[in-house]
Amino acid sequence: MTTRTQLLSEMDAIEAIAKRLATVAERTDDQRKQDLATARRELAIRMMTVMAIGEDYPPIRQNAAVYAELRKRLSGLRAVIADHQARWSAVVIGSDDQAYSASSAGVQQAGRDFMRWVRRQVESLPPSTDNDDGDAGRRAAAS
Repeated sequence: MTTRTQLLSEMDAIEAIAKRLATVAERTDDQRKQDLATARRELAIRMMTVMAIGEDYPPIRQNAAVYAELRKRLSGLRAVIADHQARWSAVVIGSDDQAYSASSAGVQQAGRDFMRWVRRQVESLPPSTDNDDGDAGRRAAAS
């Protein structure tokens, strides 16, 4: 079973990749395109991972309203990312740095908004079992 700590750890990894992606997006060197492609792949893999373990996290999965909202928000984020990547393939990234940076900033904001919402949900929902890491600190303090 997925624990709160596992889910938050994966989200931390996504946020680190997103920050690296934002830094790479602002560069103009020849390696930028390759680094962007690599970071995009890493981000996609991590997003799939967080969704897979998030769907296995009972406080989300068993709360129909939260789960439905998660799916809706994820679908919106995926659409923003897909649109950006379709307009800005690695081949055309260098063609208009200012427009690329603006588009990239929009995707980054959408990603931050999504991650902030998910993190708020994970941190505010009650843990599913005594084995969930969300209770570990309270159990230790009560001992």
